[in-house]
Amino acid sequence: MNVFISHNKRQKSKARLLAMALVDHGENVWFDEWTIRPGDSLAGGIEEGLTTANVFVLIWSKEASESKWVGTELRAYIRRRVDDESLRIIPVMMDNTPLPTLVADFKGFSIRTNSALGKVAAQICGTPSEAKIVRRLKERLDELTYDKDATGDPLPYKRCPDCGEDAFDRKTATDPARDEVYYIISCTKCGWSEWTQ
Repeated sequence: MNVFISHNKRQKSKARLLAMALVDHGENVWFDEWTIRPGDSLAGGIEEGLTTANVFVLIWSKEASESKWVGTELRAYIRRRVDDESLRIIPVMMDNTPLPTLVADFKGFSIRTNSALGKVAAQICGTPSEAKIVRRLKERLDELTYDKDATGDPLPYKRCPDCGEDAFDRKTATDPARDEVYYIISCTKCGWSEWTQ
């Protein structure tokens, strides 16, 4: 599942909590704080998130109803859903502001407290198997620790998979008997290490 969370900046903390709860369930989440870096195109990042999402979570409130960005994201996703009915739209209502007509028919959630967001995430995801959660978390760990764009680096780590730090000691060792070179990386913070030929 690829989830896009549409929200107004006043609901940023609630959107962040929901995103973290969805990730805890092993799901892929597009969340602006995590995805759009300084210097990136805001519109381009949002377009990519909307294009790859198969679940659109709309955090709805009075502020969201007045937000041009939320309205634009919602219209773009509804347009995709016209062509693909497998796409899901899930409204999460934070107050009594009426939903837009084209969204009012979708089953959603009415919440008033942050503690309810974990239950919302669990219901959105269903009950995943432990194997599925492990696979998703492993994929996410790989995304955060490996530099997939590194060329020529036999150990392209950008963060330690044990402690998350980016302080490495890199070296090579040669086995003269076999005429082989070994590449070694170790974390200077926690001592984790890896090697390859």
